[in-house]
Amino acid sequence: MFSVRLEEHPAPSAQSDADILLGWLLDTLGLVRRRSDALTVAASQRPLHRLLREHLLAEPGVGRDAAYLADALGISATALHHHLNRLHALRLVSSSGGEAGWKAHHLRSGSLSGAIELLSAEIRAILTLRLRPLSEWRTANSPAPEGATEVERLPFRLIISESAPVVDDEDELNALLRDFGLFGERPGKSADGLTRLAFERLLQSERPFSLDEGVNEWEVTRPRLQRTFDRMRSAGMVERVPRLDRLTVILWDAITSQHGRRGADWLAGRGGFGRLPDKVAERVQRALAKGDFDSERCAEYFSDVSVEEQMLLLNLLGGRLPHGYRLVGETGEDVATEVMLRTERVLSRLATVAQNLEELL
Repeated sequence: MFSVRLEEHPAPSAQSDADILLGWLLDTLGLVRRRSDALTVAASQRPLHRLLREHLLAEPGVGRDAAYLADALGISATALHHHLNRLHALRLVSSSGGEAGWKAHHLRSGSLSGAIELLSAEIRAILTLRLRPLSEWRTANSPAPEGATEVERLPFRLIISESAPVVDDEDELNALLRDFGLFGERPGKSADGLTRLAFERLLQSERPFSLDEGVNEWEVTRPRLQRTFDRMRSAGMVERVPRLDRLTVILWDAITSQHGRRGADWLAGRGGFGRLPDKVAERVQRALAKGDFDSERCAEYFSDVSVEEQMLLLNLLGGRLPHGYRLVGETGEDVATEVMLRTERVLSRLATVAQNLEELL
């Protein structure tokens, strides 16, 4: 069954070093799980690295059987079978009938760039089919508020698999989360349930959903829930944004706290009120002096103050705006488009590296 793990890595800087380019390609296709020696001499001595460079890339039009390859690489038939299976699952390698009943393994289409082109076409087709139901699943219209830009985008990582038979009567949504690797590397039943709960909440939520809300509602640990959301962020489906819907409440809390601690003079000076329009600053100071400044009045007074100015004031007051998680865009089609765009960026780099490798080898 077709399955590929796409992982975003910075484009390789050494365009004339075939080993570095090949190592980057293997990393990007998720074929190397331990990267501590990814850019060292040891990386080029891995059996998979040597299999591609010394045989499949060196002789792209020649098919080699498993007996020949195992002997040339000095590895067992079992180890070779494992590596070939992974390359076959990616559709990078094909096999055809050889001599004495042995299958001859060779690069698909007879070239690396051709194999990457076919792989890219299949990835696009599968993603289009698998992401299509998002338009039906997403029930909430949640336009991003002004100034709610994504915080710290994570490197793209997504498992792309063609549809498989459902297991244990699971539905299409559960199958998508499983096949995309959103349940984690070694998911258990509890982890599966949490991912499903979190994703369904985002499909139905009209505002960003915070970790604190999830921790209280589902009684899970904060790190575990954050890992769940981070997998969705890496897949390009979810973004982490400031909770601007809570801005005036947090601002009110910071103003009243600092007023009680340091007084009106500090607010007017180092507290940042001098940066506000005079009318707004005066109204807030009067309400504080009377003791009737609440969150509703804060929202009313700051209604004409830009989000950027409110954020700056909150920073000067020492407050901190929480963040929340939301699906990318306003519709299911927006989510699918973002995933496709991030996938295309990785595929474009793969095509460039494949072409450079063919020129070097």
